[in-house]
Amino acid sequence: MNSVLVDTNLLVLLIVGTADRKLIETHRRTRAFMERDYDELCGLLEGFDELWITAHCLAETSNLLKQTNSRTGADLLRHLAAFCSGTRESYVPKDLLVTDDLFPRLGVADTGFVQKSKRVDCSITVDLPLYLAISGLGRNVVNFNHVRAAYLTS
Repeated sequence: MNSVLVDTNLLVLLIVGTADRKLIETHRRTRAFMERDYDELCGLLEGFDELWITAHCLAETSNLLKQTNSRTGADLLRHLAAFCSGTRESYVPKDLLVTDDLFPRLGVADTGFVQKSKRVDCSITVDLPLYLAISGLGRNVVNFNHVRAAYLTS
């Protein structure tokens, strides 16, 4: 199985875009993205058999999706619940996270993401420190901003 791990900001983009593509450019947490970013991310993910999320990124995603009016927030959380049924989840215990050398620099969610990255074929993020941490360990990681740059500058 070909597996991919998706970080919080891109998971937020996926859920917002799935719920309402027009919301991408207006939701507080996805304003930096465009509808094309959603399309490109979906296309990138189609090449994988298994989509993984970490429990900590899921919690962050839930909180970020709610940063809108209550009606839209509730709708986005329903889409998140439906989306999760097609994903695999990884949980890293707190004792492993807080004793990791990366923890003081990256925090809970990103340290867990780095730890899970060694068990998947590819990780995708827009977070530069996270990207650098994973690539520095020799793991396969895509900085989605590099993907975006290819079509934003052409």
